[in-house]
Amino acid sequence: MRFWKGNMQKAFLKYCNEIGLGKDDKILVALSGGLDSVALLYLMHMSGFYVEAAHCNFNLRGEESYADAQFVKELCAASGLPVHVKKFDTEAHANDFGVSIQMAARDLRYAWFEELRSKNGLAYIATAHHRDDQVETVLINLSRGTGLKGMQGMKPLQNKIIRPLLFTDRSALELWMQKEKYAYREDSSNASIKYTRNKLRHQVIPILKTLNPSLSKTVQENVERFAGSETNLSFMLEKERQNIVLQKGTEQHFILSALTAYPSPSSVLYYFISDFGFHDWKAIENMLNSESGKIIYSQTHALLKDREVLVLRKKKTVEQSRYLIEKTRPGISSPLQMQFSCVPAKDFKINTSSLVAALDYDKLTFPLELRKWKEGDAFQPLGLKGKKKLSDFFIDQKKNLFEKENTWLLCSNDQIVWVVGSRIDERFKLVEKTQKVYLAELNDVFGK
Repeated sequence: MRFWKGNMQKAFLKYCNEIGLGKDDKILVALSGGLDSVALLYLMHMSGFYVEAAHCNFNLRGEESYADAQFVKELCAASGLPVHVKKFDTEAHANDFGVSIQMAARDLRYAWFEELRSKNGLAYIATAHHRDDQVETVLINLSRGTGLKGMQGMKPLQNKIIRPLLFTDRSALELWMQKEKYAYREDSSNASIKYTRNKLRHQVIPILKTLNPSLSKTVQENVERFAGSETNLSFMLEKERQNIVLQKGTEQHFILSALTAYPSPSSVLYYFISDFGFHDWKAIENMLNSESGKIIYSQTHALLKDREVLVLRKKKTVEQSRYLIEKTRPGISSPLQMQFSCVPAKDFKINTSSLVAALDYDKLTFPLELRKWKEGDAFQPLGLKGKKKLSDFFIDQKKNLFEKENTWLLCSNDQIVWVVGSRIDERFKLVEKTQKVYLAELNDVFGK
């Protein structure tokens, strides 16, 4: 601690160099007015970096919030630094998007920071996270369930976010600020234990520090080891990606036999799908041994067990379920890319592709209807004498849940004429008496 007290700026510059921050890089400092962010601002400024400050007023603490904003303005004016201040209706954002106040504040500030960074030609957004914050992050990730990525905590450089204080802890920063006689603001909400971070900060971490007074340093060292292990894992698995993952349209198919060849297949699967919001380790592990048809969801994606593969795709968006196709309409671009035409039977050349439906024009009633399939739907598949439920037809075709959900039907007067991309109905096929051929051609195989 004495080392940091006397050599804080030197240690800061050394760490900036280690994480790849150049002296010519222009920096936007996220400045709350608290001890950590003020220390970061001073260290960057006195170290010769071009600095602009950005302060968010979230309108959550009444007069205290306005006092913070005024302090920040005066601090930057005294140092001759540009400062940007913006007020947010945080509670309204939280209500509109159904998120917590903390998440709303995070979303608002980082979106604004990035806007400022890009507009003003700045290289990075600097935040004042230090080693104690790193301990909190690792413990939060560990409590929620995580893999090697989560155990790495916060990275010093991540996209356009830099964290140049991860080399030190709050107590060292506090000693340095006292020595330099720098003023800062105290955020009263930091004392509240209703937030997870604050519970850890005030109730859990002090106990852990009685076991290991150098806890923040130890955790940061472990974080670096985890990062090294994850780098090695990534290197090896990326070389094997083509043997494990098949890209099919917008879907990713994970080959179960390839996964289970590893001693810990769930770890390998976690590596590939954690970036898509899947973090429940037990649920991921259970997918490997579940019956076909089992499905789990993240906020953005769905993972389906389909016999010998696991299928990953984006969650379906709410879409219109019914589209009318007029007699003269030449094509559509949504929900599928399709073309429609009518030709004399004598000019028609047979096309056996499942992406083309050749129908007897005179048997159709316009407008045709394009819709999603539903339970109870039935048709007479080409070549069969009787009707068949679509659900049974799907089983015969070995279609998985996602493929079923993607299935569209072309209908005439409530009768299915074509299971799009698969089979036409026997009753609408071309016969010797056919005069005109109605052609429906599918360009977009995967649809939506």
